[in-house]
Amino acid sequence: MRARTTRWESWEAYRRHESATVDIPGGGDLPSALFFPDDYSVGMANLGYHYIFRGLREQGIAVERFFNTPIPYRSVDRDTLFERFSLILASVSYEGSLPVLVKWLSEGGVSPLRTDRGEGSPLVGAGGAVTYINPLILTGVCDFILLGDGLPLLPFLAEALRNGVSRRDTLRRLAEHPSILVPQIHLESGHGLPPRAVNKEEDISRAYGYGNWITKKTAFGNTLLVELQRGCRLGCRYCTLPSCFSPFRQRGVESVISDIRRAAARTRFEQVGLITPEASDYRGLRDLLGELESMDKGVSFASLRVDFLTQDIIRAMVRGGRHSITIAPETGDDELRASCGKSFSNDTILEALSAAKSEGVRKAKLYFMIGLPGESEEHVLAIAALCERIRRETELGLTITVAPFVPKPGTAWQGAPFAGAAELKSKYALLAKACKSVSRGVLQGVSIKEAELEYTLAWATVSTAIRAAEGKSAKNLIGEADPEDTREEMRKELRALGL
Repeated sequence: MRARTTRWESWEAYRRHESATVDIPGGGDLPSALFFPDDYSVGMANLGYHYIFRGLREQGIAVERFFNTPIPYRSVDRDTLFERFSLILASVSYEGSLPVLVKWLSEGGVSPLRTDRGEGSPLVGAGGAVTYINPLILTGVCDFILLGDGLPLLPFLAEALRNGVSRRDTLRRLAEHPSILVPQIHLESGHGLPPRAVNKEEDISRAYGYGNWITKKTAFGNTLLVELQRGCRLGCRYCTLPSCFSPFRQRGVESVISDIRRAAARTRFEQVGLITPEASDYRGLRDLLGELESMDKGVSFASLRVDFLTQDIIRAMVRGGRHSITIAPETGDDELRASCGKSFSNDTILEALSAAKSEGVRKAKLYFMIGLPGESEEHVLAIAALCERIRRETELGLTITVAPFVPKPGTAWQGAPFAGAAELKSKYALLAKACKSVSRGVLQGVSIKEAELEYTLAWATVSTAIRAAEGKSAKNLIGEADPEDTREEMRKELRALGL
């Protein structure tokens, strides 16, 4: 019997702040826990999580929301105990979420290792962004994995779950869909089965288009999340978007504006968050920004490409009350930046930030990487020099975030080396010393251990995924699974599945 792990706590204070933008069916059969392996504020800012919840409810599945914090084992929707659910679905956005999922299942009384679960145990499934890149990561934990765009797969999923007469029969039915990976079948006895395929909707206008709820308790505040496009046309060498999430697809601006008006007729919100890899690529952006201005709605962008930054975009941000801008120069050296796939110069960055300052922007968040292919100590020092120049010429307050470069499958730099802990520590120390001269600049570093774990899991083979599901510590997992040795094995395992 699964142990109760949560004392009586209620999500009522959170529910009071939620305002629905659409009618979502209640009730249904197949009680299901939809888990997001992060805080409520982060999960509720994930548009894919919104889509899957709504899609499951519309298939008549009695799904309820669960988050890792602040109340991990009671549902947001009804405060239902986790132990009452026999179907568990997880939305896994990036590699670092896997250890969180393993711990959450284990402490919730469910074995995280799928081979330890038998008839009568909960079924555990997952989907999300990692399935576009390397779904092998999830094969140690999950009984089934939805590959790629999950929303179109839900009718098949619901039918298979309802009609399965046993655990094995249900998994057999699920294995028949080309975009559902069932490790027990496809990895262990999958000879003669059709190849797996990552599902990608050709027409994303068929998706819901915007979030189910608005709440001030999210990372974006009182914001309506609206999808503009998927994929990316730019082709940065370190990024998975051009290869793993292509083709590049956009929603029509008329549909986007219609969605925003429909949501505004139901509930109040201050701004619209545009969900897109790069907003300036969106062909209807000018018309959309004009419509938002006429509706007196602000707008937020997750990140902006400097060389496509326009006055219209900056003014729309400031009009909505946002006085901070986020950009990713990646490095302080023009040539090294060009090798990453970003051809703009430091001068272009200064021009864009100066324009932002003139429109009322007061702060800038800058994202850099260290450990890039071909990087020297001079390139690291160039980051500090660029930040000091930005402070001197624009007087903006700066938040400087520096993360290690992690080579990912499917990218142009997938064969590049990972710098390793010793080199990264040395470069962090060098940069920290150099950044002391940057007035009003706050330097933030991403954990090297987290980057090592991300690298290990990004190139996970089936055996690595099993060790992760067994609850191996990050230190042990990193030490036992060296991606330099497992990359080709991972590729062979994916090719065997047709991926």
